[in-house]
Amino acid sequence: MVECDFPECNTFGSVIRFALELEKGASGVYEELAREPHAAPAAEIFKALAAAHKKRGELLEFTRQQKLNEMILEPIQDLNGKDYLIDTRTPKGVDVKAAAKFAGKIEETSARFYLDAAKIAKMLMAEAARIMDKLGKESQANKAKLDAL
Repeated sequence: MVECDFPECNTFGSVIRFALELEKGASGVYEELAREPHAAPAAEIFKALAAAHKKRGELLEFTRQQKLNEMILEPIQDLNGKDYLIDTRTPKGVDVKAAAKFAGKIEETSARFYLDAAKIAKMLMAEAARIMDKLGKESQANKAKLDAL
């Protein structure tokens, strides 16, 4: 199981922290699924998705440090973190289909979180909205790849 600490989404800074934990959790799950013997035919896909989620986390960290200082404390009221929690208890002994289905739920939740956060960010800062929208669309594309397994 991957350990994550999801904060409440009550400021824009906490939304970014939530997103960082989401990326950490998704990356960890994909790393575990890549090591699952019965899901070996999809190991390379899972490794690629783990690397992609790590890179997304780096983008979020860079954005937080370089671009969002003035809006970190902006209050957020329309985003409930509990609606976007992911299951990081990676199933053991799963085949490719079951692993892909489990991972697809993470991508679906991730997409919903980022697309909802993009709407809120748009009101605060256009650049943050573009990044959240981009990550949401990437998650939708990732889910489509997983659905095809």
